[in-house]
Amino acid sequence: MHDPPARVGIGAWKEIWHQRLLFWASAAVVGAVALGFGWCTVTASRVFHAIAGPHPWVVVVLCPAGLAAIAYLTRTFFPGAQGSGIPQAMAAIRMERVEFARTMLSWRIAIGKTLLTVAGFAVGASIGKEGPTVQIGCSVMNGLGALGLKPSRELLRLLVLAGGAAGIASAFNTPIAGAVFAVEEMAHYQVDGRIGRRLLVVTAISGMTMLALVGNVFYFGTVRAALPWGRGWLAVAALGVVGGLLGGAFARILTFPLGRLPGPIRRFRAASPEGYAAVCGLALAGLGLASGGRAFDASHATAVAALHGVAAPSLAFPLLKWAATIVSYLSGIPGGIFAPSLSVGAGLSAWAAALFPHVALSALAMVGMAAYFSGVVQSPITAAVIVLEMTNNMEMTVAVSAAAMLGTAVSRLVCPKPIYLAMAEQFLAGLGERAAP
Repeated sequence: MHDPPARVGIGAWKEIWHQRLLFWASAAVVGAVALGFGWCTVTASRVFHAIAGPHPWVVVVLCPAGLAAIAYLTRTFFPGAQGSGIPQAMAAIRMERVEFARTMLSWRIAIGKTLLTVAGFAVGASIGKEGPTVQIGCSVMNGLGALGLKPSRELLRLLVLAGGAAGIASAFNTPIAGAVFAVEEMAHYQVDGRIGRRLLVVTAISGMTMLALVGNVFYFGTVRAALPWGRGWLAVAALGVVGGLLGGAFARILTFPLGRLPGPIRRFRAASPEGYAAVCGLALAGLGLASGGRAFDASHATAVAALHGVAAPSLAFPLLKWAATIVSYLSGIPGGIFAPSLSVGAGLSAWAAALFPHVALSALAMVGMAAYFSGVVQSPITAAVIVLEMTNNMEMTVAVSAAAMLGTAVSRLVCPKPIYLAMAEQFLAGLGERAAP
């Protein structure tokens, strides 16, 4: 998909516009699919709370049985759909065999990822929709964007990056963060200006699709927060360090090599993946009950309450949510870590509020969100931009950016390799596939 040379014939112009129209149409489809997928996850979460709210102890059965069933369906019918989906997309553009890489981003994977992630929300798993939206978006872009075009590594890389950008942009209505995520996290800045322009076009089209269908809705609403220069900035330093340490520990646990697990755990997981998932589900149920039900699903309401200064989370919430997300991911079911990580970060405002009572809770929640999220993904620009876009707040730009940079720096002391890169490498190793030179 090259830019047109100075002089081309009619046939070449037809080919160029064929490529462009496929690309633009695919971006619009990704936006619409992401919107429908998001609606399904919200509905599934509401169903879970409608059941578990009046009868909280039902989770002791629902969570283990649900995670075991989803893990079985994933392993049996949709291998490659487990986990976030972002590592699979990053692995696909690094695979030596292009034809094999495309099987990781197929219509089958997209359908399985959609159904099983929705099922995860329905049983209370502490997961998010954004990672799956990326893999679904990449699958859609790969399936539609390559119609009638000659397969190549360059085309695959472009489509995957575009799908990832459109996926993040559509999941949270954050078009700038979508493009930044593709450049900073997925491509590690190895893109030229041409690809950068195409990513902006993709996020704009997917964003316009959502704007036409539902209007300009901010994921966390418009957050009124400010942090003037002064002693309140000590909270930025404190949250940057704590968020980085906690985020780095989270990333270190999720990327810990399975082969180095204690023998009994490793053998149990290999002999009975569904039993292992059920144990994770039982742990999830216990953590959810201990949190009063707030550690289940993405914990969106808890984060919103902190961001708008309505109510501070409990002091135990950040650790309970942190652990609930770990056991949900380790169970082997599909699900993202973006939204739960943002909720953990917002929850850190409860700790900071006890030390800095003179700082507004909403400002602490935004800073904590950026610090912890950047600690998890180690992509400070993405972390800062996505928090600012999701809250529709530019007044906190400097504080949020500083927290993201500090969170990343501290996290690297705990987990030297970024979580998604480490997961992508593990995914390739598990398939016995070599990375392209």
